[in-house]
Amino acid sequence: MSVGVAGTDSSAVEPSTPRLLGRDLELAELFGLIDNIGERGGALVVRGDAGIGKSVLLGAAADRARRQQVPVATAVGIQSEVSFGYAGLHQLLLPFLDARDDLPDPQRRALETAFGLADGDPPDPFLVGLATLGLVSGAEPKSPVLLVVDDAQWLDRPSSEVLGFVARRLEYEPVIVLVAVRDGVASVIDDSAMPELRVGGLDDTSSRALLKLTSPESSSDLVARILEEAAGNPLALIELPAAAGQHVAGTVAELLPLSERLERAFATRLEGLPSETRRGLLLSSLEDGEVPGATDSSVLQPAVVAGLGTIEHGRFLFRHPLIRSAVVQSVTADERRHAHAALAVALEGQPDRAVWHRAAAAAVPDEELAAALDAAAERARVGGDCDASLAAAERAAALSPDGASRAGRLFRAGEHAIELGRSDHAARLFREAQRLGLPPHQRALASFQVEVLEPTWSGAATILGFVRIARELAAAGHDDQALEALAMIALRAYWQNLDQETRQDLARVIEQLAVAPDNPMRLSTLALFDPVGQGSEIMRRVRRTAALDVPDSDGQFSVGAAASAVWAPDLALPFLRTAAAGYRAEGRLVWLGTTLVSQAWCEVREGAVRLAITSAAEAVELAAETRYVRNVPVGQLAQAIAAAEMGSDGVAEQLISVAETALQPLGANPLLGLVAMARGRQALAGERFAEAYAHLVRIFDQTDAAYAQFVGGWVLADLADAAVHGDGDLALVDGLLRDWETIAEATAASSLDVQLSYARAILAEETDAEPLFEAATSAGADGWPFYAARAQLAYGTWLRRQQRMTESRSPLREAAQSFDALGLVRLAERARRELRAAGEAPRRRRPEAWMQLTPQEMQIASLAADGLSNREIGARLYLSHRTVGSHLYRLFPKLGVTSRTQLRAAFEQPAS
Repeated sequence: MSVGVAGTDSSAVEPSTPRLLGRDLELAELFGLIDNIGERGGALVVRGDAGIGKSVLLGAAADRARRQQVPVATAVGIQSEVSFGYAGLHQLLLPFLDARDDLPDPQRRALETAFGLADGDPPDPFLVGLATLGLVSGAEPKSPVLLVVDDAQWLDRPSSEVLGFVARRLEYEPVIVLVAVRDGVASVIDDSAMPELRVGGLDDTSSRALLKLTSPESSSDLVARILEEAAGNPLALIELPAAAGQHVAGTVAELLPLSERLERAFATRLEGLPSETRRGLLLSSLEDGEVPGATDSSVLQPAVVAGLGTIEHGRFLFRHPLIRSAVVQSVTADERRHAHAALAVALEGQPDRAVWHRAAAAAVPDEELAAALDAAAERARVGGDCDASLAAAERAAALSPDGASRAGRLFRAGEHAIELGRSDHAARLFREAQRLGLPPHQRALASFQVEVLEPTWSGAATILGFVRIARELAAAGHDDQALEALAMIALRAYWQNLDQETRQDLARVIEQLAVAPDNPMRLSTLALFDPVGQGSEIMRRVRRTAALDVPDSDGQFSVGAAASAVWAPDLALPFLRTAAAGYRAEGRLVWLGTTLVSQAWCEVREGAVRLAITSAAEAVELAAETRYVRNVPVGQLAQAIAAAEMGSDGVAEQLISVAETALQPLGANPLLGLVAMARGRQALAGERFAEAYAHLVRIFDQTDAAYAQFVGGWVLADLADAAVHGDGDLALVDGLLRDWETIAEATAASSLDVQLSYARAILAEETDAEPLFEAATSAGADGWPFYAARAQLAYGTWLRRQQRMTESRSPLREAAQSFDALGLVRLAERARRELRAAGEAPRRRRPEAWMQLTPQEMQIASLAADGLSNREIGARLYLSHRTVGSHLYRLFPKLGVTSRTQLRAAFEQPAS
């Protein structure tokens, strides 16, 4: 890597110089970014073939920034460092590291651990990303910065992921990131969603002008041939003429891609060099020009004379990456192995670098070397570099002399791949490990992981296989491991539509383990295995526990998941919100996203859609950011319900369609029940009752792909509403409600009681309805405002139709107020419509001001209304404080406010 900041020597690059012939359009785009850096940040990938001029363009942009007194930090990716995590980021951030003490402690510790500046637990990559964002954007007063990364296809994966993380958060920061990537080389940057500037070949006029400047003596025949072969590539226009007299052009060139022709062109310069120089170049090409003790840098002077590079501080810097490639390709496999062996000896004081050279030098399996790679993998894991850990584990497997050790190492590599979110890679590793033969416990784990990672849903066999494993572990005295094995498939069991007898058998396995009764993992696993049989006991234990009594975020999430599974979203939410706060502070974004998905669904079930839409939207964004794609459709469906009930039908329909498309390949997947629920709630919000009934009744039909055994308990009130107003099968609904009354009695779940009370009221005969409406309203008043308001709306409507106009107005008015508070815009309007029909004219309402906000803006405004500072909001939402300030500046006019103190009033407008 090389690093440069403002003040280092750098020759100015003007658009009129020969090196930049024909690049006016590209320079205009780059200079436009630089010239507006004080107003708007961003990122740009400069992409093109090797030698096309990407580096020159980046150099011109960097020089433009320096002339405007903008600090510039640069890094260049090196292929030999691609396995060393955070190497690229470390070099890029060197100019900023003195300011790391200003970062929040978790971010500072993560950054220092990643860079080897301190010991500690493996750092979360997203904490490293937040620290990077804080370093490059945190200067006060506001100061612009340009970050330039050349040859980014050779950056290590963690550095690339951090760059993508930062680049997606720069819109309101005075920071520009420019990244050059070579076509034809896959890299993490390809998936970063950064905008791109594609650099093509020079036009004929510019090509001829460049060729005339660099090779003025070339004959017309040679010029024509070079123009044809170079295809506008500037490096080719410069290098091919010099090689034309040395049998590189012509028939050989016609058979090779341009990059290989250029390698051949550079290779011709190697032929006349002394053997010691060629050996020194080979060592330099394999170890980033730095070969301590392996060679004397003076022997490389002939390579400098030949124009292949320069020597700086004892290191050989290749003039172009293709020269390094040409050096490697010009030697035999044996010569490369000997060079790697020499480097391993020279770098014995750096064991992680040395072991890779030893591995590259190995020609046959070697258990000692494989064990050394295992140790390197563990050091990398502890240092937070899962990429290096994965690579070392895979190489160790390849060097294992027998199938059993190879299988075990492939299994561990699969676990590393899961941590990195690479599902296809992990599934391949697990399948190969299974083929070679694994112990029973690992074989079952591998089978489960393959199933989870692939787009299938087999379920029951896997669940029973894990039960067998758990019993074996328990019999051997490993009760904690047995519980962990069962916890892995508990969520799958919840959604599997197993019969009750099987569920009771599963629960008995857990009850026989020597684990504390209040152990959070035990509670969640029991609840997910058998919510009907265990519901009452789970709720009894959850009710006597406070969220802060559970010592860690994982435990809090588990207790919340347990309560949610037994139809107690009211009990779940305090634990889930506390867990989410902990995961935020710890920077554990995968778990934060998972928690927010659960939180959003609990809020949807409580009708708190204004809260749900922000939880769900953030969960979806985090799932995409962390590549935990299974959370995406589930979060989208919760967001869709919230959007529909807030009046955004188009947004809801798009979200449901995308989620359904993602879930359908799984076949008869109970998660399709959530699609049916989302479509049913959307239709209910639009008062399309017959359509709502058609969707919701599928959830209860055991022959339907959307049958979801326990989701029925989430939509009892919805099904009754749809059936009553949409001509549904009332006898069928009555039977379903009776079944759920039995479950409600067994579990003592108040959310079931309040829904059943509401359903009985709206299904009742006219002569029996009034006391049932009063009972439903009373039941909802005890902590269930959503259902209380629905009961008031239904009761007020019933009273109006009984011509009891005056009596109807109070419940209708209260219903409208409650719906407004929850964000249920459509239900609130329906209540006001009934109120008008009852003879009361509520004040005309303009559309809710907050409805104009995006979910992220709503979240920021809500946090600001609660009194949080911009820095505190930024820390919660993984944004810089300036980005938060910019969002607030833009949302104030939407809400009709001019200061933070007015925000709370904007969210609490009177209902009528």
